[in-house]
Amino acid sequence: MSNDYKVSRIGNEKSPKLIILLCNPGGDAKYYKRLAEYPMDKDGFYKPTGMNLHIYREYCEWWDNILKKTDKFGIKDTDILALEYYPYHTKRSNNSKHWNWDIFAQESLSQNKELLLKHIANGVPVFGYYYGFWLNDKDVGEQLSKLNKKQFCKSRNGLGQSLKLKDLETWLQTITD
Repeated sequence: MSNDYKVSRIGNEKSPKLIILLCNPGGDAKYYKRLAEYPMDKDGFYKPTGMNLHIYREYCEWWDNILKKTDKFGIKDTDILALEYYPYHTKRSNNSKHWNWDIFAQESLSQNKELLLKHIANGVPVFGYYYGFWLNDKDVGEQLSKLNKKQFCKSRNGLGQSLKLKDLETWLQTITD
């Protein structure tokens, strides 16, 4: 029997120094044993919200690659908040009709938008790793579009991780100078 291993957000919700916008946790729920959350659950670390990125990176090479870049600029994994637009490891996130989403997904998005707007107002910089749904969202898109390039960086669309990491590294260089 599979577990959806939903992931609403990861990391520091209270006082992040960097926010990373994502679309959904990736992977395919049909193959849940391939997801990082599966061994994390077995080891007692999995939670749908607030998982520690320091632990998460030990289970997920994708996250470890991102965090190696932030480490390089003195941004600790404990200083990052990653927000998912849709919390499930499926392609259901492509359905932008939020009223068709289950209660957990609707509540997660609402909470994540609240957190994003609160932290933007406090000057926390935002990196859009996967940002399209966020920009198209009527509640947060306008606020994101008002931010300057030091406040909000959009990675190039459709590129693999190595090029998105290059975008992150280049941007972090400009905001940490």
